[in-house]
Amino acid sequence: MVKHLLLGSLLFFSCLLPFTSLAQTTSSAPTAIGKYRYLLLAKAGTISRYRIQIGESITFKRFQDKKLQTMTVLDVRGDAFFVEGLRVPLKEVEKIRLQNHTGGRKVASFVGTLFKAGGSIFTLVGGVNALTNLSEKEKSDRTDGLQTMGAALTLYAVGEGLHVLRRGTYRINEKWTLKVIEMY
Repeated sequence: MVKHLLLGSLLFFSCLLPFTSLAQTTSSAPTAIGKYRYLLLAKAGTISRYRIQIGESITFKRFQDKKLQTMTVLDVRGDAFFVEGLRVPLKEVEKIRLQNHTGGRKVASFVGTLFKAGGSIFTLVGGVNALTNLSEKEKSDRTDGLQTMGAALTLYAVGEGLHVLRRGTYRINEKWTLKVIEMY
């Protein structure tokens, strides 16, 4: 019985073999050179690498610019990238700013948003508690409301501080390099 199953499966797969190689035949269509291109921000000597795809937003500063610009990458060719009618050679880029590209930065952004939301809600709760308890016998409740407001404002400030950490600015030099990568 086992011999017949083995022989049957061998016969079945040998019949399918000619059909599996159809995808490997050559076509007469011309092949596209550099079909998939992107910018690669890499740190020398480490595995830290960040891709910037065509269609993504990029924040960069050229040597002659006074401040960072945020634009959409329209194309990447040769030794330059194109944004909104402007060709930017890679050798002119001084800084690149990336947002939320690593796990730690994503966690900082999430926790910062959580702290800011909690801080704003408890500031409102503490303010209402402090304003509604104006009588002399509710003085401790008013003090609790003011303390709640103070702690909530501190929580909001910590959340705002964590939002500063969600962006990383990388200076293009011997430590960080910006390259065009083409995949065929």
